[in-house]
Formats: sequence, C-alpha cells, structure tokens
Amino acid sequence: MASLRQGCGDLRGLVSTFTQSCQGSLNEARGQVSWALGALSVSEAGPQLPEKQQGPPPGCPGRILELKGNIRVLCRLRPGTPSSLVSSEPGLDGSVTTCYRGHRRRFRLDWVFPPDASQEEVFRELEPAVLSCLRGYSVCIFTYGQTGTGKTYSMEGPPEDPGIAPRALQSLFREMRTGGQHQVTLSMVEIYNEAVRDLLAPGPPERLAVRQGPAGQGGIQVAGLTYWDVPNLETLHQMLSLGRSNRATAATAMNQHSSRSHALVTLTLQAASSTRGSGTTGTLHLVDLAGSERAWKAGGVCRARGDPDDAQRLREARTINRSLLALGGVMTALRSRRAHVPFRDSQLTRLLQPALGPGATAVLLLQQGIPEQPGLV
Repeated sequence: MASLRQGCGDLRGLVSTFTQSCQGSLNEARGQVSWALGALSVSEAGPQLPEKQQGPPPGCPGRILELKGNIRVLCRLRPGTPSSLVSSEPGLDGSVTTCYRGHRRRFRLDWVFPPDASQEEVFRELEPAVLSCLRGYSVCIFTYGQTGTGKTYSMEGPPEDPGIAPRALQSLFREMRTGGQHQVTLSMVEIYNEAVRDLLAPGPPERLAVRQGPAGQGGIQVAGLTYWDVPNLETLHQMLSLGRSNRATAATAMNQHSSRSHALVTLTLQAASSTRGSGTTGTLHLVDLAGSERAWKAGGVCRARGDPDDAQRLREARTINRSLLALGGVMTALRSRRAHVPFRDSQLTRLLQPALGPGATAVLLLQQGIPEQPGLV
C-alpha cells in the first residue's frame, strides 16, 4: 500500500510538471505567433514597428528551427531523371517514389524539390538555418547521393549559378555587415580512406589524428589542424579554392571527376558586439560527401583502361560506402532519440559529432537521379 501511495505521488508530480511545461510552451508559442501576425499586418499597412519591437521574441528563430526539426531530410531531383523510374510530390512533407525491377517504393521527406528547382529556391529553404549561426547555433548541411547525381553542383555550383556554399557565405557576410562585428575562422579537411587530411595546410595535405577531448570538456580535437582568420568574403573564397584544389578526385565508370573523399568546411563565427548578444559563437559545417557507388562500377573504368590503380579505386569505393552507412546509422539513431549514437563507427561521424550533438541543426540534401548528363558532378 505504501509503495502504491508513493507511485501515485510520483505520477501526480509528473502530471503537474508536464502541465506546467506545456503551459509555458503554449505561452511562448502564442507570443511568437502574435509577433508574426503583428509584423505581417504592419508591413501590409505601411508603418514600421517601434524600435523595440523590430525583432522576434528572444529565442524565436531557434524555436522555429526546432519546430521544423533538428534533423531534416530534403530531396532534390536531378533534371532529366526519367519519370518512369523516379516520380515525386514536391513541397513540404513531399514524397519520392522509385521503381526498380518492378518494385515501387515511396519515401516521405521533409521537403522535396522538383527537377526544375533553381539554386535560389534550394538555398531559400536553407537560409534560415544558415543565418541562425549568427545567433550561436551549430548548423550542418550535407549533400548526399550516388556519384554523378549533382551533389557538388548543389553545394558549389558554377560561377554563373552558385550553389549552397557560395550563397550561404554571401548571406552570412551580408548579414554580419548590419548585425555587428564577428570574427570568422575557417578550417577545411577531407576524409580519404579513413584518413583525415588538412586541405588548408601549407605544403602537401598532412594526415591528422582525431582524438576525444579531455574528460569533462567533451568535444573532438584534431591535433595540428590549420585555422585561418577570414577578414572578408574575397579572402574566404580564395582559401576555399585552395582547399578544393587539394582534394582527391579520380575517374570512375560513374564520373570522370569523382570526389574520392568527404570534404568538410567549418566556419566558426564569434560575435564581438552584436544586437543579438555578445560573446555568442556559432558554427556552420558544409559537407560535400563522396558519392556512393557499387564497388565494381568504381573500378570498371580502370579495368577497361588497364589502369594499375584499379585496386585503389575499389578500396576507395568500399571505404566511402562504409562511412556513408555509418553516417546513416548515426542519423537514424538521432532521429529515433536512441540512448546510444554510434559516432565512433567512422572518422566522418567522429568529426561531425559536435555538429550533430544536442541543440544542433542538421540538414541532409539527398540528390536523386540517373547520372547521365555531363555538367552535374
């Protein structure tokens, strides 16, 4: 009987705590909705809000990202993909249906872009997450897909039609000009055959060791990694061009210039003095993943040409696929809120552990299509 009374008391306490938490969240949501409706009505009427009401309530941008989901999966269909193989229902909570050997499968995603979606449309969906870095958030954006489906095109894009990375950097620097001074630090690494290499180091890229941080401090440490202070956007683009030129690429049967490594660009933005608050530090991780492909396809072009590096291409493909499987396992564990997340299964997931931890936002852009057209790498 005593244990029953204790159990009832515990349950009553849980219900009370839950009610208070829900009430607090509802009050916060009402305030945010009221602010948004007020701003909309005022903008339609013409006059501006008073100075003290110009911005959203504290924490509103972060709360909006959390409501969208800390881990989001988007899909972009490559132009020219046969509708008989891949069809889609674009938009919010859209779906993609694939047909392979007579079997049809339907996948629902957070957002689906149609084949004719522009680079601007894709970035517009990601821009709120990118700008949240200036408020101290950690954001990680991936491009993922088979070799030749357009991952690098979406992430980098040609000069005349830039992709996610150039648009994100331009948006951040434009916002920083109006929102206070920030110190911007850049690092860039690649993961090639499970070896972490510094792409911005003077001289040839060096292999680096990834270690767990000291007890009580947490985090991941990369000994010897080069960090550059970036004063302006022009300098940043010059450093990124240097890093890309050092990245490992090779020809495979799927792609004449296939990326054989995962590239990770990390921007750290520390606010010196800002209307958003002082002392905040946010990070933006832009990850161009190597393409997944069948191991025999990776080596097929080498065998056809009698290339002695055939074994190397096969090893690269197998290592890439293993690391992508590890990343999939981590994302599944995070979305399922499992107690154990297997970050140690690959160097890629170990490096990304701080970017995928509590409070961080991760956006995975899945590239889907048939790799036939040249120009989308």
